[in-house]
Amino acid sequence: MEFLKKYFYGQLTPQEETRVQDWLAEHFDEPQVQEMLETLMSEMEAEDREMSSAAFDEVSAKLGLDRKNRRRNRAKTAGLLALKAAACLLLIVTGAAAYGLLVPEKQTEWAELKVPYGQTESLELSDGTQIRLNSGSRITYPSSFRGKERRIFVDGEIYAEVARDSRHPFHVTSGNVEVKVLGTKFNFKSFDDSENVELLLFEGAVQVDVATATRTRQVVLHPGEMLQYDRESGRINLDDFNPGIYKDFYDDRAIHFFNLPMKDIASDLERLFGTRIVILDESLADCRFFAWFTNDETLEQILYSLNADGRMEISRDDGVIYIDRK
Repeated sequence: MEFLKKYFYGQLTPQEETRVQDWLAEHFDEPQVQEMLETLMSEMEAEDREMSSAAFDEVSAKLGLDRKNRRRNRAKTAGLLALKAAACLLLIVTGAAAYGLLVPEKQTEWAELKVPYGQTESLELSDGTQIRLNSGSRITYPSSFRGKERRIFVDGEIYAEVARDSRHPFHVTSGNVEVKVLGTKFNFKSFDDSENVELLLFEGAVQVDVATATRTRQVVLHPGEMLQYDRESGRINLDDFNPGIYKDFYDDRAIHFFNLPMKDIASDLERLFGTRIVILDESLADCRFFAWFTNDETLEQILYSLNADGRMEISRDDGVIYIDRK
């Protein structure tokens, strides 16, 4: 316990830190480890609220848990999720080594891929899982999967074809949202700067866990179902879509907006076209749209279509697009 406390207060050597991180990443799900971490959190808060808050904020920031609508008094469930992810993510910076006093482990290496605006990338994980990343997306993944589960961390939009392995469930973590799968095809979008989280399931089955300030909510999806989670309101909506006519962003440069607010649409278009978009009217920013574009439309064509009712005034100045209400 004391050794872990020194770790979160930054009082260990780099070699000791990496050993603790590797051990946490491997053993976090064990009940005794979770109980120990929960006790540690309570003790740190009682001893020095300001210092412990800073320590956990640093962990949360690496996961995207420090977005503008993050609750200050986060539930312990979300805090433990941050600890678990930090045990993995911090390996990227410091590397991983076996922590001999706890469990001797082979070194785990982590990598990060960031996709520039206006581009897409593809990636094959060590288990054969195929990942496609949309513009502005970021993924953190291990060089090889070890332990009871396969886990990656995502800030952005991915289309995944997960290699089937019933003994090692596949997990996608993005902030306070976690997707658990065995073998399936799905499209997942969760950008740190957008309110809406979206998952469309094409094959298989997934469980989505959303850690709120009071509890963790679980939803199981089946093929042809779409989940949308609004971080601002906390609402979770489950709807149907037609996988047979859906075109994904990677092969067809398709763009889909399922009842999204204009401010999230503007953020998506910024990433896709690399053009700054500013919405000047707050009420317009909250207007929601259903729209999809599957013919490689230009940014101007998309904005023209969204403005079919003429409610918006769209102008461009020094490379920046400004949208206001007429």
